[in-house]
Amino acid sequence: MNPPVTVELPAHLVEIRQRWLRASREDQDLIYARDFAPDFIPLFRELPLHGWPGDRPRPGFLASVLGLSWQPVALMAAWFAPQHLLLLGTPESLSHQVTGEPVVDLICRLGNVPSDRVVVREITEPEELSIYREVNRFVACHGIGPRDLAIDPTGGKKSMSASAALAGYLTGAWLVYVDYRDYCPRRRIPLPGSEYPRLLHNPLEVFGDSEWQKIRAALNRGGFEEASHLAEELADRLYDYRQAEVWSRLARAFGAWHRFDFPAAYQELKQAVADLSRFGRLAPWPWAGQFLAQLPPRQQALQKLAALAEQHQQNQKPASLGAGLPLVFNHLAAAERALAYQQWGIAILLIYATLERFIDLCLWVEFGLEDENPDYSRVSVDDRQFHQVGRLFHGRQYRPQTLAGPLGLSLGAQLLATLKPEWLPPESLPRIKGLMSVRNRCEFEHGLCPRPPTREDVERNLRLVREILAKALGLETADLEKQLEPYRFPAF
Repeated sequence: MNPPVTVELPAHLVEIRQRWLRASREDQDLIYARDFAPDFIPLFRELPLHGWPGDRPRPGFLASVLGLSWQPVALMAAWFAPQHLLLLGTPESLSHQVTGEPVVDLICRLGNVPSDRVVVREITEPEELSIYREVNRFVACHGIGPRDLAIDPTGGKKSMSASAALAGYLTGAWLVYVDYRDYCPRRRIPLPGSEYPRLLHNPLEVFGDSEWQKIRAALNRGGFEEASHLAEELADRLYDYRQAEVWSRLARAFGAWHRFDFPAAYQELKQAVADLSRFGRLAPWPWAGQFLAQLPPRQQALQKLAALAEQHQQNQKPASLGAGLPLVFNHLAAAERALAYQQWGIAILLIYATLERFIDLCLWVEFGLEDENPDYSRVSVDDRQFHQVGRLFHGRQYRPQTLAGPLGLSLGAQLLATLKPEWLPPESLPRIKGLMSVRNRCEFEHGLCPRPPTREDVERNLRLVREILAKALGLETADLEKQLEPYRFPAF
């Protein structure tokens, strides 16, 4: 860290300081208040906040602990120029006078804070609880948000300063301190003119790893809303909140994607990429570069999904198999996530829906059949072959049926295996029948007492759908995995 910037005193203030050094303790207060402070404070006010690399923070509220040394309180009040100032003191410190002027009036005058904007609170035993309550009351009374409050624990005895610092940490306040470059050993006080404002480091800079781990753990188990809340709460307690805000945005982006709200997810992810590109290298955030490299293909996948969602709103359907495949790949990736989150029933529903979407897409692009209101006059079906496929599909339970009604998975699979067996081989139909059976018995479907699927059920049917897709698209397994990858969420 760079050395602190302090005021370079003009000659007349150096001379006043020399008089201060020769004076008695009582006269020192008078010299500082009457002769030194009026010309020193405007120079002190222009100093940067040591320890903070950003622009000057502008919280509108300041809470200071007042001890028998009133100078740091006046200096910090002048530096912040708060809308409202909370003074926390003991009966002794609050009743102190400097050559007949009450110390609170002196702080208001030198700090240029109107007296009607100063809240004075006498701290009672137990001191720490009294300070917590007064800070909490001050925050609630003025509706103070995170980063809009600074707490200065410079003055007061150690227990009061520690209590004020703890209150600041818990409220997400800036913790500031009037430090000094030079010390006067004879008087055991800072040398006038060597003071400077300093930011006390946030404990989360060292102890925050556990907070980040909670956010990442929530994301990796699918707790996107929880992760967003955790990141927002952490942002309220950090000085530099940008990293936590990026995590919150990432949680919202992938949470919206997980809910199939593609337009919202695309906008959130687009902004998260912009924030990572802008701030990640400057901060630096060690994880940013590697994570950012994973996002462009996912951003492109989301853009396709968002465009397809918009087309659907306008009652437009994909013009080709390739154009509609993102919807199929996205559902399959969602099924894989549900497996990873140990949500077996949801995984089975998503596997079922993946296959249904693929069959619907094939029948639409190849034959113009809509899933909800298909016009079967558009296709010429060999009845004998159609029923032969049906018997292979359903076995003894099959009852010859005419083509009518919406296209669900059962009718759609039978029709596609009849019309386009190279896309859906008839020999795969018994395994599809098994998928349908597992889905119908799961906790989200039929029956009074469900039979939840097992991990093995999910893994077996995932393999089935991957095989069907690879064969229909003429892809090797590795090539299918490559096309699926942009629809899978990164490891957080």
